[in-house]
Amino acid sequence: MRQYQWLLILVLLSGCATLSIYEYDKHYGIADANNRLITGKITPDQNDHFNKIIKPIIENRCVVCHGCFDAPCQLKMESRVGLERGANKTQVYNGERLLTAKANHSLSTLEKVDKEKIQTFRQEGFFPVLNERQQSPTANTNAGVMYQMLQLKQQHPLPDTSLLDSSFDVSLNRNQQCPTIEEFQQYKSQYPLAGMPYALPALNIEQHQQLSTWIENGALLAQPDPITANEKEIIKKWEKWLNASNNKQQLVSRYLFEHLYLANLYFESGSNNYFKLVRSHTPPEKNVVVISTRRPFNTPFNGDSNAKNKPRVYYRLLKNNDSIIAKRHMPYRFDLAKLDYLDKLFITPDYQVTQLPSYQLESASNPFITFKALPTKSRYRFLLDQAQFSIMNFIKGPVCRGQIALNVIEDHFWVFFADPDGIDNYHTDSFIDDNSDLLQLPAATSDKALSLLYWRSYANREKQYLENKLNYMAKINFKQQDLDLDLIWTGEGNPNATLTIFRHFDSASVLQGFIGQTPKTAWFITYPLLERIHYLLVAGFDVYGNVGHQLKTRLFMDFLRMEAESNFIALLPKQDRKLVHESWYENTSDTIKDYIFSGTFYQLPESNITYKSQNTKKELLQKVAHYTKNETANNYNLTTNSDNHSTSRSSNNNDYKLMRLNNIKGIPVSILPQVSYLRVNGKQGEFFYTLINNSAHTNVAHLFSESDRRLPDKDNLTVLNGIVGTYPNAFFQVSEQQLGEFVGALEHLETEEEYRQFKDRFSVRRTNKNFWVYADRLHAWYKKHHGESAGLLDFNRLENR
Repeated sequence: MRQYQWLLILVLLSGCATLSIYEYDKHYGIADANNRLITGKITPDQNDHFNKIIKPIIENRCVVCHGCFDAPCQLKMESRVGLERGANKTQVYNGERLLTAKANHSLSTLEKVDKEKIQTFRQEGFFPVLNERQQSPTANTNAGVMYQMLQLKQQHPLPDTSLLDSSFDVSLNRNQQCPTIEEFQQYKSQYPLAGMPYALPALNIEQHQQLSTWIENGALLAQPDPITANEKEIIKKWEKWLNASNNKQQLVSRYLFEHLYLANLYFESGSNNYFKLVRSHTPPEKNVVVISTRRPFNTPFNGDSNAKNKPRVYYRLLKNNDSIIAKRHMPYRFDLAKLDYLDKLFITPDYQVTQLPSYQLESASNPFITFKALPTKSRYRFLLDQAQFSIMNFIKGPVCRGQIALNVIEDHFWVFFADPDGIDNYHTDSFIDDNSDLLQLPAATSDKALSLLYWRSYANREKQYLENKLNYMAKINFKQQDLDLDLIWTGEGNPNATLTIFRHFDSASVLQGFIGQTPKTAWFITYPLLERIHYLLVAGFDVYGNVGHQLKTRLFMDFLRMEAESNFIALLPKQDRKLVHESWYENTSDTIKDYIFSGTFYQLPESNITYKSQNTKKELLQKVAHYTKNETANNYNLTTNSDNHSTSRSSNNNDYKLMRLNNIKGIPVSILPQVSYLRVNGKQGEFFYTLINNSAHTNVAHLFSESDRRLPDKDNLTVLNGIVGTYPNAFFQVSEQQLGEFVGALEHLETEEEYRQFKDRFSVRRTNKNFWVYADRLHAWYKKHHGESAGLLDFNRLENR
């Protein structure tokens, strides 16, 4: 009895939260993940019920906000592992973090959930959202955060107003409460309107009842569907090839893994099954033991990565059972035809790999050293053939909130690539090998130091590389007749020959073809650039890294962007190069001007391309589009040509009316959010369009004070067929009869109040009672018309205006 008296005293001294722990332990037992794991056996009927009824509700009402690394409270609900892991009070995206985060950095949804794994999560600060105490209907509801959050929303639905008041904070950097079940009563009293889904309409009665009953019965999660016999056979052939014992194959497999580890691999079109390429301690035919590291080139070994007789690394394929999140979904066809192609590309050529490279950070983070033995042209062809995927990795990769990373690029620009035959024609592989040390990336250095001197260090190294490049061109007698369109990869029918990138402030999209109006800038990318972009922003980026890591990554990307832009400008007439270049870098600091306009590439010979107009930049982009047959890749631009609507994505009549919006510039555009979706309903059915606000800047050469470099008078609007972007900010809906009225009203927007009235007439706000109806129609249309590229959109950026 005395021990309970002392416990009561401690409870009273430490506050109600501890009292709640005592009460929960008393009524429902001590929390133990093993309680769920032992009793959580699911029957075939329950499994079927989850997949048909419960999973669609979780995906379309929960995962749409809890799917990426920046999910509120780190609660990622797209997988069983994420649900069992639970929530965490620590924010992943912290621009002031001085130390590398210790939060679970190796969350692998491919690994089995067991007591040891859950215990690791709890030690890292994650707490359960599903009941881990006694497994009874009463405990499952009263001691489960997820149930309590849903119930709170039913008890306190959204106010019946168009706009949410200041008590709702929907900003990305809002303070997050993240209550444990023991803290929930206090949370409920302080934030009665903060039930889930937060700042969105509640689930309807039927959905709420279905989800509540599922939780009450133990929240049993379905077992994944087994892979098919055909998939087993394909996996067997891939794993046999990937894990051949010779050095050549081991190095090739390592290269493929470091470029495909984020991909959702699929074996045939129309399949809903995706697979992940992973490193494993175990060979084929044995159960996979996933090697989880922060970055794909980190050593897979314990201890000395250079030690002799170290164990083998095996490359295995595992089925990805997660819900498909659009922000991180990068589909990549990986059928047996691809295996044959890669075998011819990497294995058939006659070369030797005498020694496998180490995993020491300095060399492992530099692909030009690690993979020096692999033919340069083979590496480049591999990246080029799926160039959209290669670029998409840094757009859709580990960064869910990338303003610091993405303010290094313009809001809209076009990309094309150097012809891989140039590697043979000009022997550039030897030049790359000779300068591999100058191509070192920030991941090779410590993140502990933080200094703007890094910029000067990177600038000096990049300047030396470019000078060496110029000297090499002089050595091989590169002259005017060489500087023409033949330097550009035509694609030979491959739609990846030209790409478009749209930046949406802290996210971005990459599309095949030249899309939208003629942009301010363009990139001409060579192999060394493409590879460095990957190892800087994808393989070498650590989402949990400290501010030093993030700053160095951003600073280094400055030089890669400038190099790509300079490659493009070199194709212009010599007299126009500096003028165009300077127009891209208005109001930059003297330090940056000294670097940018140092004149290295101005020394290149005159372009051998014949120009007829005064606007040579626009003319060059038109020539590139024609040279690469860009029009065959374009399914997004508005058009009145019925031949371009074989996908039934849009209506010619709608396109004609919406084309006017592509001429809007200035204030009306600046008032709009970054990405809006417009649903047009008519006799031929429904069509969705994307409205993209391309925000103008004086330059993108500075890390901070982006708002000071804004030029709202030069903002322009791009309207596209279909769904572009993964973080919508606003939803609009009109009938075909209203479309002209919608366009006219948008053209004349001048104030925030007028925008609010505009939304009163045409929008489906986050407070709208039909919000979820619109969202479900959007997702259904997206999946139907975008096929393998579609996934669940993220609603965390929806505005309250």
